[in-house]
Formats: sequence, C-alpha cells, structure tokens
Amino acid sequence: MDTLVIQSKSKFFGKQNFSLLIGLFILIIGSVACNQKNEPEEYATTDKVENSDNPTLQPASPPSNFQHKTANVNGINIHYVIGGKGEPLVLIHGFGQNWYMWNRLLPELSKHFTVIVPDLRGVGESDKPTDGYDKKTMASDIHELVKKLGYQSINLAGHDIGLMVAYAYAAQYSDEVKKVALMDALLPGVEPVWSQVSASAWWFGFFAWPASGELVAGKERQFLTNFWPQVGHAKDPFTEEETKEFIRAYAQPGATTGSFHWFGAFAKDGEDNKLFSQKKLEMPLLAMGGEYFAASFLAEHSKQVAINVKEANIKGSGHWVVQENTAQVQQELLDFFTSK
Repeated sequence: MDTLVIQSKSKFFGKQNFSLLIGLFILIIGSVACNQKNEPEEYATTDKVENSDNPTLQPASPPSNFQHKTANVNGINIHYVIGGKGEPLVLIHGFGQNWYMWNRLLPELSKHFTVIVPDLRGVGESDKPTDGYDKKTMASDIHELVKKLGYQSINLAGHDIGLMVAYAYAAQYSDEVKKVALMDALLPGVEPVWSQVSASAWWFGFFAWPASGELVAGKERQFLTNFWPQVGHAKDPFTEEETKEFIRAYAQPGATTGSFHWFGAFAKDGEDNKLFSQKKLEMPLLAMGGEYFAASFLAEHSKQVAINVKEANIKGSGHWVVQENTAQVQQELLDFFTSK
C-alpha cells in the first residue's frame, strides 16, 4: 500500500508543493496590487460568470422536486435541500464545493430515497460561527438536523471534508447509520496514510493558518478556479452553473474563514478519530476513490476504522469524482445503498 500511496502523491502532491504555493502567493499579492482576475483555461468561464463571486447572487436551484430549507440546530442555522421519497439518504459535501456538488445525482437518487443535502457550517447559506469546526461537532449538526426531520436512521455519504464528517457521524451514532460511503479523502490521525499525505498536501497548512481566510476573501473566484484543477484529472469537470454556484457560496461573508476552519480543526479531529477507531464501524462501508487520487489508498485506509469495507474505483477521475465521472459514481452509490 505504501507504494500506491506514494504514486498517488507523486502525481498530485509533489508538483504542487512549490509551484502551486508560489502561484497562490502571487495570486493573492497580485490581486491586492492590481485587482486582476486571471484563471486557468481548464476552468475558464463565460462573461455570465465573470461576477459570480458576488455574494448577493441568488443560490442555485435544486431539481423541481426539492426545496431549500433552513433548520436551527446546535444553536446555528443549517441550510439544506430536501426532496424525493423513501428512506433518508444524507449527502455531505466537501471543500471547494457546497450542497450543489450533488445536484447532478439528485433526480435519480430521489427516485429511491428522501435525499437530504446540507451546507456544512461555515459556508453558503449555513451560519459561520467562530468555533465548532471539529468534525465531531459538525457531525452533531447533521445529526440534530436528521432528528429534527423525524428520522431515526439514515444512509450517509460524504466527500472530501464531508467524508470526515460522515465518519464522525457513523462513529458517534453507529446504531443510527445503515450504510456509509466515504468518498475520495482521508481521515485525520488515521495512519499510516494520514502522515504521508498531510505532509505533502501544502493546502492543509495554508488553510489552517488563521489569516488565510481573510487573504482569500473577495478573491474567491481566482482562488477556487486556480485550486480546483490541482487535485482534478478530467478536463472541464464543472459546468458553468456549478462554477458559478460554488464561487457564490464561498463569497458569502465569512465563508472563506469558516471553511478554512475545517482544516484548522484537523489536530482535534485526529484525537477524536483515534478514540473513535478503537471500536470499528460494523455497518457496510463503501470506500470510493478517484482512479487518479484516493483510489490507491482509501479502501485500506478505511479498513483501519471499519470491518465491512467495499471498494469503488472511479475510472478516469481525480478528486472531484461526482463531476469527473458522474455516471459511475451514481451507479456505484445506487448499487451500494439499494442492495440488501
């Protein structure tokens, strides 16, 4: 497994440590000096998206059978969309995206499940408090939402930071989770992969730096359009609408600082995960990784915390699996969650 992890790192992490960090520094300083708005060709957008970092733009709309809702849980407001019929399926987004990352999948998933798709605390229309960004607390936010909606047990999937929240949910409320899918990331403190990857993923440290959110605020479009390709593989994975909505969500007041707090809590998350992992998850777990990102290590990584692990390798995909290979992700999730 060590060789596979190193191979994955060499493709995505090694080339970033210097070039992308320097590029980001130039981006921020250059923006302050001359307010330029350049972006990589891979994520170039039309003039219609030119001002999409305007936080006053209206949120994107979900499919017609879904509704925007807000619930007060744990003393904060959590925005979510909900629709469909059947058993509840909760989908948790990660960094660089918001609830809308799942939008492509909602029409089909809602034929089988009541799908609940929140914005995590710190981004979009959810509140952005000063604390509570450890994944144990963020999982509690989602758990309180589920209880408020009247559900006793759920199916659960999380991508990126959402993977970490989904694991914290399943570990704390294991009797209330039927199945869980962990998608293309890793768990703080769970070795050996955590130390290997986190040592090379420079953005973990930059995002955790207290001043980073303020530096990026107002430059969300530049920041995200330069960051997304670094961990992706497929060309042009996001639609114009997705690009616009993700930038808008992070342009909300306090959203860059709030979302960067997710990374600032990794030390606490690692401590919590070491305690959680003393009792391995027993429910079925799907470890879904992009062929060119987490597929090389996620299944073995998940076996450190769970006993019933199934693997899915998303072909042709980097980190943004839902957008880079929508059809396979949708089928893998349906097969997993609908199987008996």
